[in-house]
Amino acid sequence: MQNPIIPMRPEQFPQQRVYEVLTLPQRPESFNCIAGFGEVPQDAVPKNGPRSAICLGQVEWAWSPMHNRIDVYYLHRGRRYWILWNRYWSEDWYKWEWQPVACVHHKGISEKQAAVYLLMAFWQNQAHERECDKFHWINGEGYLCVAELKAVAREV
Repeated sequence: MQNPIIPMRPEQFPQQRVYEVLTLPQRPESFNCIAGFGEVPQDAVPKNGPRSAICLGQVEWAWSPMHNRIDVYYLHRGRRYWILWNRYWSEDWYKWEWQPVACVHHKGISEKQAAVYLLMAFWQNQAHERECDKFHWINGEGYLCVAELKAVAREV
């Protein structure tokens, strides 16, 4: 799988100022997910990481020149679970690392519902557990467009 690209020039960012206000898909009644760092059960996680994950998008927080966070989110359909993965740059190892951050049983849940509501659950977890504010900008689109990423963030 190709490593994420971090935009360095304004023309590399997706357009973010004018965007369509979207309605998110309806949340399934049976959507009982687990979200947070270290919360995803080990039996849900593939041993070698995701093989065919779909990139949802990339967001960035930039609190200061030396204090930032770049997250690239991927959705993977496992044998029993939809799993939201965070791919982040490891300052310790100087490479991109995978981390499972949310999951839900995939029975009766569409790919779009899993993408939207797992991401929302993870951002809510980060807001409560780590006091993480809304991202500062969107570095790249994927399965979710800029308008959808902003719609998810509004719900958090």
